Amino acid sequence: MIPVSPRRILRSTVGSAIALLCGLGMAGGAAYAVAVNVPDGHLDNRAYLAAEPCSSPPERAADCLWEQEFTASDIVVERGRSGERALTITAEDGTRFRTDVDGTGPVLRRLDEGQKVTATMWRGLPREIAAEGSTQRTAYWPVDQRQTTVVLALILAPAGVLVAAVSALRLARWRREPTKAMAAAMGLGQALPLAGLLMPMFAGDLIDSLWGVAVVWSVAAGLMALTAWVYATYTPSKNSFWSGFGD
Repeated sequence: MIPVSPRRILRSTVGSAIALLCGLGMAGGAAYAVAVNVPDGHLDNRAYLAAEPCSSPPERAADCLWEQEFTASDIVVERGRSGERALTITAEDGTRFRTDVDGTGPVLRRLDEGQKVTATMWRGLPREIAAEGSTQRTAYWPVDQRQTTVVLALILAPAGVLVAAVSALRLARWRREPTKAMAAAMGLGQALPLAGLLMPMFAGDLIDSLWGVAVVWSVAAGLMALTAWVYATYTPSKNSFWSGFGD
């Protein structure tokens, strides 16, 4: 959402209309993602895990597994959870892939420029790399999309519905001044997606668990909802710091 005061958005008919479209977009996008990814988002992952080794080197992309040797170069290993971890692998025939890798694996940080790695190929792409007895997933690993989709929907759908509902109510009221409750609800709708972006910083290893994410998100959303409720119901004195908050 646009970083503008909720009350200022609601005071403007144009701002409220834009917020309504944004809210509908978030809620609709979340619903579409769930409809598309939840039923079939796990199929590629299951197919890869169930794939058998190729009986002979495939001439084209195949559903069987094939191990191919590559040379590693342009290795980047940045510290921190969000740091870049990537490399380029080049086969003898000149085939090149530039890929990020799973940050939890040990292969990349032990690699030297020009060192040989073995890639597990599936459907023409390197899904994993191995060296010195260790294996690490690449960005081409077929991820089960269901968990990511559910987490995104958990974040975007409530925010979208809340923003759309408040904006629609403001437009229905037409020229009347938005209430504190409406401003609080709009502020909550703006804050929820931002909190979702910051959640990996606080969730730690729980980010890999759907239930862990749900618990962390529920606590964060509950605290933000409580803050919005306090703002909506609290009447500050004229000289209070909070008297101008949200204007």
